[in-house]
Amino acid sequence: MSRRSQLRKKLKKLLPAVTVTLTTLPFAVWSPTATAFFPPVWGTSPPPSVIPVPPPPVVSVPPVMPPPFVPPVVTPPIIVTPPSCPPPVIVTPPQPPNGVPEPATLISGLIGLAAAAGYGIKRRGEKKKDDDAPKAE
Repeated sequence: MSRRSQLRKKLKKLLPAVTVTLTTLPFAVWSPTATAFFPPVWGTSPPPSVIPVPPPPVVSVPPVMPPPFVPPVVTPPIIVTPPSCPPPVIVTPPQPPNGVPEPATLISGLIGLAAAAGYGIKRRGEKKKDDDAPKAE
């Protein structure tokens, strides 16, 4: 193995750690604090004191006499005669479907195609590595 290929292997192993470090470090340093999750801590205050409330005065209410009962006046029911012939029901046929998909459908389709293409490219790369490996005899 040449020195260059050894260096390349070491850099391949080191690349994920460097990527994670360079991504999280600026995020942790320059992002604002999450005050919604961690509210500020207030200083201690004097202990609360309870002020006794005097009892309310007793009010006596004389009994109330109910009003005399008056029966309700009954009106005769209204009789409605239905029309002799009901109006015709007009049903409009549904319109043909529109051939334009929603934008979210297009984006989801493109993401799926990109994932399938990435998987195919990854598998091709693995096959090449297997072909390049020296065969043991």
